[in-house]
Amino acid sequence: MLKQQAKELFTQATVTLWANKFRSFLTLLGVVIGTATVIGVASLASGLEAGFKEQIEQFGTNVAFVSRLGGGPRHTDFTEEERQRKPITLEDAIALSKLPSALAASPILRPQGMPPTVKFHNNEVRTPQVRGVWASYANTREVAIARGRFFNDTEDQHNVEVAIIGHEIAEQLLSGYEPLDKEIQIGNKVFRVIGVLEKSKNILGGGGPNADQMIFVPYNVMHAMYPMQDDHFVALGAQQGQLDKLVDEARELMRRRRNVAYDKPDSFEINTPSGIQESFGKMLSMVAMIVIPIVSVALLVGGIGVMNIMLVSVTERTKEIGVRRAIGATRRDIIFQFLLEASMLTGIGGVIGIVVGFLISSLLKLFNFPSQVPMLYVGIGFSVSVAIGLIAGLYPAFKASRLDPIEALRYE
Repeated sequence: MLKQQAKELFTQATVTLWANKFRSFLTLLGVVIGTATVIGVASLASGLEAGFKEQIEQFGTNVAFVSRLGGGPRHTDFTEEERQRKPITLEDAIALSKLPSALAASPILRPQGMPPTVKFHNNEVRTPQVRGVWASYANTREVAIARGRFFNDTEDQHNVEVAIIGHEIAEQLLSGYEPLDKEIQIGNKVFRVIGVLEKSKNILGGGGPNADQMIFVPYNVMHAMYPMQDDHFVALGAQQGQLDKLVDEARELMRRRRNVAYDKPDSFEINTPSGIQESFGKMLSMVAMIVIPIVSVALLVGGIGVMNIMLVSVTERTKEIGVRRAIGATRRDIIFQFLLEASMLTGIGGVIGIVVGFLISSLLKLFNFPSQVPMLYVGIGFSVSVAIGLIAGLYPAFKASRLDPIEALRYE
């Protein structure tokens, strides 16, 4: 009996909504937009987080970087105190390499201003990320070599002009050639390619410097090319499980070497993958704080639209409600009927919103943005849309159930 009654209510709700297709569609637009936005933003955030984590893992989780200003996105927003800091010197790098918790260390020297042009025959790369490092750099982090090898200490100490190039550099410069042992020109020097890096997983689809655009050359050769450049980054690889200890040792050493008073902040930066990932997570949280109110407004508008259309429906169907009450329908039946219609309306909006959200995710992938739809948010999006229908339908449903049957039958 109960099953049959539920089936009848469902059938009647479906017929009512189908009879007013266009009005129903306009009513659920707010729910569609809100749900699609939830799915779209969640897919982008989830994709960015997963891609960033994968990129960090590929880069290495047991490494720390010491620098004068840090390597974050604030490269044009430094304070006066930061700009006045002393450079990180080669002597600092040598001292850091002797820390007890350090497995390996290497200074990283990069040219100031415009990077040198890289050429091979008629091919040219104008903005490579050329870095001069010690041979031990390969032991500080995960350097994934697809072909060839990294240079050794002997090549570094004897100023041998060899280079390890990124995947993208190899494609742009040496397309159609076997890259190993080819001679490329970097600035005014000729280097022999001895290694090619594996293709990196860049979460922004090539939107910033990454291993694919890198060229590593021996530190001494790079220093000879840029003798006036005295500011370094230092890469520190930690002994297994001792990254935190290494960071503490490096901080203590650098504060002592730079004569930083005990009550003064560091005059340098130490970055670790976990710290970078934490900053990235905070950035995503800030984006969520901006998006959530927008989504809430869209859902609120959708809920108001549902309530409005249900109130109109109560007025239009007053006589029908009177007939139903006259033939034995209870107030509870009327409430269930209108709540079912409202939840079905927003539920359909939720399903459409989910489909649109998946389409948004596919479009993001099409434009090389990382995106993956978390099923948790699909469930949340649908549940919220149905809940909005139930909440928005409460007042119209109770209003319909309180109609006097006799007055309702007389209504024209």
